[in-house]
Amino acid sequence: MNYNFFVKYRFFFLYIFAIISIISITNTIYKSLFNSCDFQWQPAVLMWSGINHYEKFLIQNGFDFQCQGGQYAHLLHVILYPYTLVNWENAKILWLITNLFFVFSIPLLICRYLHVSKYKTLLLIFIFITCYPTRMTINYGQQSLFVLFFLLISIYSNSNLKVFLSGFSIVKYSTGYILFLNFLINKDFKKILIASTPYFIGWVLYFIYTDSNWFVNFFEPLELIFKSGYSKTGDLYSLFQIYLFKSKGGFYSYLLLLLIFLLNIFIIYQINYVNIHFLRFSLIIITPIIFFPHSNYDYVLMFPLLSYSLFKIELLINKINFYFIIYYFYFNRLIRHLINQDEIYQPIMMILIILLIFLNIHYYKKSMQ
Repeated sequence: MNYNFFVKYRFFFLYIFAIISIISITNTIYKSLFNSCDFQWQPAVLMWSGINHYEKFLIQNGFDFQCQGGQYAHLLHVILYPYTLVNWENAKILWLITNLFFVFSIPLLICRYLHVSKYKTLLLIFIFITCYPTRMTINYGQQSLFVLFFLLISIYSNSNLKVFLSGFSIVKYSTGYILFLNFLINKDFKKILIASTPYFIGWVLYFIYTDSNWFVNFFEPLELIFKSGYSKTGDLYSLFQIYLFKSKGGFYSYLLLLLIFLLNIFIIYQINYVNIHFLRFSLIIITPIIFFPHSNYDYVLMFPLLSYSLFKIELLINKINFYFIIYYFYFNRLIRHLINQDEIYQPIMMILIILLIFLNIHYYKKSMQ
């Protein structure tokens, strides 16, 4: 069974994939209606009730409702206002609808930018619907699709409006920061200022509405994140924290943060040798997976690279990209549970992502010569 066989019957396979996608999204929707525990509804309710949830959770050393720890930017809790007007059950449904909008919009945004054929557009939509990171994001009510959507807006043009909208990606610190770091490296100070505007508006509205000390409140999200001690085994921040800094907090947390940013800057500088705008963007936005704690839903950040690789699948480097990400999207979780040795498996996968990035850098450096 060769490649020509799949080309000949590609519409048949697309039809089968469409059926699988419908079954998959139906099952995911059903699960989200009973879960969505990570949707930050309750911290937003507290904020719009005039209660500083950061201060509250820091004092009581824990959060109140499901897994809604509120370790996100002020802006997220401000923009969730419409969802606070209804009860938890109805809020879950509204957030599910929001995430479904992102599920279809993200592939369409990418395909429009790359001028992908209708066949490959449908294929990418079906991949995005059925892949585990997307399904997990919807199931848990996570914000990863929200972040990816607004990161993608930044590639469309240099208009002030699009730069402003891209700043909404900062609601999730562990991934959204990459937009601002890239602007800083490229000395796009105007873009930093414009993209930061939503963040500062969110902060100002938060400390005014909760009657909080403006200076203290600015740092409270980071304080809450550090106090939670959240770490994994598949990123440099967690590994350095465990083995180098021995889980020390306080000053060491900020020192570790500085070290991670310096390493991230180094890799972005290397990626900037890639002269294809969308590919460069796709490589840059997966670097947070290397550097900061994340879960399976954050692997949606790999979708733009998969999309570009499918678009130019005739190149060997893109075949490697495509099949590697397919492994992450469909098989990583299964193999991880079968091996059941996260302290070994996760660092290995992190190293493979780093190697994939540098393989792309090397290939496109060479192609430019």
